Amino acid sequence: MEITRQNTMTNLIKTHYSCAELAAMKLPGLPTTERNMREVANRDGWIGKKRAGRGGGFEYQPPAAIMALIREQLLVGMIKSNPIAETPQLPAIQSQAMVEKVIVPPTQLKNWQRDVANARLAICTEVRRLSGVGGTEYAIQTVIDLAARGALRPELQNVVPVANAKAGMSRALSRTTIYRWLRETQGSGSQFARLAPKTRDTAGIPAWASYLLSLYGQPQKPSLAFCIEKLAETLPPAIVPPSYAAAHRFIQKMSNIDRERGRMGSREIKSIMPFVRRDTADLWPAEIYTADGHTFDAEVCHPATGKPFRPEITTVLDVATRRAVGWSAGLAESTWAVLDALRNACETGGIPAIFYVDNGSGYKNAAMSDQSNGFMKRLGIDLKHSLPYNSQARGIIERVHKTIWVRGAKMLPTYMGAQMDAQAKQKVFKLTRKHIKEFGKSTLLLEWRDFIQWAQQQIDDYNNRPHSSLPKIRAADGTKRHLTPQEAWQQAVSEGWENVDIHDEDVDDLFRPQKICKIIRGEVRLFNNQYFSRELEHYHGETADVGYDIHDASRVWVKERRTGRLICIAYFEANKQSYMPQTAKEQADHQRTKARLKRVDIKRDDILEELEGSRLIEYQETEQLPPMVIEHNHPELVDPNETQPQADAELVTPMIERPPFDTSTQKYRWLMNHKHWWTCKDAKWLMQYVIEHEYFDMQDMYVYEGIAWTKSEEEKIRGTKEK
Repeated sequence: MEITRQNTMTNLIKTHYSCAELAAMKLPGLPTTERNMREVANRDGWIGKKRAGRGGGFEYQPPAAIMALIREQLLVGMIKSNPIAETPQLPAIQSQAMVEKVIVPPTQLKNWQRDVANARLAICTEVRRLSGVGGTEYAIQTVIDLAARGALRPELQNVVPVANAKAGMSRALSRTTIYRWLRETQGSGSQFARLAPKTRDTAGIPAWASYLLSLYGQPQKPSLAFCIEKLAETLPPAIVPPSYAAAHRFIQKMSNIDRERGRMGSREIKSIMPFVRRDTADLWPAEIYTADGHTFDAEVCHPATGKPFRPEITTVLDVATRRAVGWSAGLAESTWAVLDALRNACETGGIPAIFYVDNGSGYKNAAMSDQSNGFMKRLGIDLKHSLPYNSQARGIIERVHKTIWVRGAKMLPTYMGAQMDAQAKQKVFKLTRKHIKEFGKSTLLLEWRDFIQWAQQQIDDYNNRPHSSLPKIRAADGTKRHLTPQEAWQQAVSEGWENVDIHDEDVDDLFRPQKICKIIRGEVRLFNNQYFSRELEHYHGETADVGYDIHDASRVWVKERRTGRLICIAYFEANKQSYMPQTAKEQADHQRTKARLKRVDIKRDDILEELEGSRLIEYQETEQLPPMVIEHNHPELVDPNETQPQADAELVTPMIERPPFDTSTQKYRWLMNHKHWWTCKDAKWLMQYVIEHEYFDMQDMYVYEGIAWTKSEEEKIRGTKEK
């Protein structure tokens, strides 16, 4: 059995020692051989006795000075030995509990307080361990003396200045301090917390703090040096301005949130505030769909004009499996684009229980959320909107934009994202415009139908790529990887989940938008179009749910509001606004185009105002005019046959022959290229043409050709009429 070194060294401290034992100790001033030691003992008259036990011989009682040397040598030997193996089981402090206190300190302490408490606890433990040999007082004095001479074990010697926690790190230990540490480690409670140094009471908030924070907490994010410079101008005379170091210490003591208040807005500061991480492990597929629109980061070919543009892509994602169940691409994020993406999602993955979206106009409108005939009501979907300016709550769908569309856009030469090299971006931009101007199209741009196929391929690739938010599985090659969204969906199906499918015959009816219209003499009026059916004559004066196709305005479906029964299909009869009916989508495009033109006109007026302003402020040298002379021209002195010069006469364009026009487009192009030959009839025709649907269909092409209708033409015509 192994005997601890503590017990062994305790047994070595005896009242009597043999000469061989004393010689082996090699004490200072004493011989190192047994014979010489015996001579010293006999000469100095040490008290001896016959040695008990096997071997016999004599043992001597050393004097007090020699016993002190023996005790010190034993203590030094213990100090230089392994402290963990030699730590005694103290009655007041259990060693295991002590270790736990060191490893898991109180969370209220700062780092420097923990370091000091660790150092003090190590010294106290060493003193308690040595006190079993020569007593507490002798152990303290030995540790103090060895620490002053730098003779402690290196790991213990290094913590002495840390334990002092004083500005002068070379200061030695003192007897009073160690006794105080020993007293603090007695009793119940946390020894670690009691050994930690106490922090000084805070001096309070400085008088200049509020003035400094009013300057520092600005959204312009001024530097602290600038704030210190301006602080002297705003402080009252009684308050002494702080130095840069004092202000910096005060700012650093503040929490990160408080420090950035005012410098960050309510939306930006959310990026450093705590958040709720939502768990989706307990969800089944199709329980929650989330959707969002994304402006594509690359240019493609416009389906109508052939010009470069960036389409708006709406993606619908299943929250449980991260599978992209539906998507749609359009000219802008609108109700119809969202509806098309939702239709695609319901056909692919089934009808969801919750549709979680933002507060955009494409999601928050009567067509989606109306309680009587909105899509959500008819499909049985609970529409949930996130809080305004809280995109973090929909981080799943926000991340998909980068994973699918930004990643895919970077593979195209027309990528226009922030990470694209500015020089390469400008070069591609100019090339596409140059190609269209010279050849009518550019090979760098994806055609619309090619873009649709490309986008579907991106969706398929994403659904079959491992997703880091899904559980891990062991692949066929033995490696572990995450599930793909498609695999997660199939796994749920294999576990018994069934989706809510839509029958093919119900798709058109469920996703057909409806409006409440009044029946008057067999007619219903929808989007300025009139629809008629004989079967409606008995419903005069009643209201009905009228369903319509966003792509076909030739007919509508009229249903009873109370029962939902189909009354009839009413067909287009007459339209006072246009001979041919306009679909809802065409009217929406028409309104969007008018809004775009209005923005262009405002921008054009601003540019012209800037130009006129620059002419007004431009420096012009003054000219000395000759003296004014008033001449009286007599009519009889003027030759009537002589051609008189006209001061501000314009050059007259020679008359050209007006060609015949087969279409309104040809006539408009000719008139806009020959503005000097407008007649009153032409002006009246132009004023009527530019408000018709045909003009808005061709407006993008007219803008490209530089003959789009502007306010200057309208003002010119109106000014001519006034004259």
